[in-house]
Amino acid sequence: MKKPSDYINLLPREEKKASLFLSKGSIILGLFVLAWLVLLGWQGHKLLDLRSRLNSFTIKKNEYRQQLVALYKELGISLPVGMTPEKAWLIQSILSERILWSEVFKQFSLIVPRGMWFDSLEGSSVGKAEIKIRGGALNYLMVAEFMRALEKSPYFEKPQLIFAQKAVVQGQETVGFEIVCGVKKMRGAP
Repeated sequence: MKKPSDYINLLPREEKKASLFLSKGSIILGLFVLAWLVLLGWQGHKLLDLRSRLNSFTIKKNEYRQQLVALYKELGISLPVGMTPEKAWLIQSILSERILWSEVFKQFSLIVPRGMWFDSLEGSSVGKAEIKIRGGALNYLMVAEFMRALEKSPYFEKPQLIFAQKAVVQGQETVGFEIVCGVKKMRGAP
């Protein structure tokens, strides 16, 4: 037999709606948790993908290191104790970017024509390496000859004549000049 409480509803209608609202809230909460779990899974998948790529890069790095060591042995290059091939390569690459000014001056001694002198040489290796040359010559032809020799040299690039002007020095006509010239950074320089 049924009890009267089984078929009599004493709750007002508004409270039934409130329980319907709780179910909407739980659905929204469930969707939020589901979206969060999907996002977490996607991030986990990306992390695993990145780890596998890192592992493949590490394997390639080790292969290159072994090849570098083999090349050093083949070339007969000995590394100082405690020096890795990477450090040796880094040091070599840094040194190859430097200007060997003694070599630059040696090249000047080979290409400067007789009857020309330098009053000042200014070198800069910050950024673009260049040298500013101020001096004198007995005539304009010597300045032109020097410019042509700078253009042909493998150490210098794009010489620019800033000025060339006649002057009288101790009763003799001379030509004062200023030249700005790029200096090539020689690869494989010691």
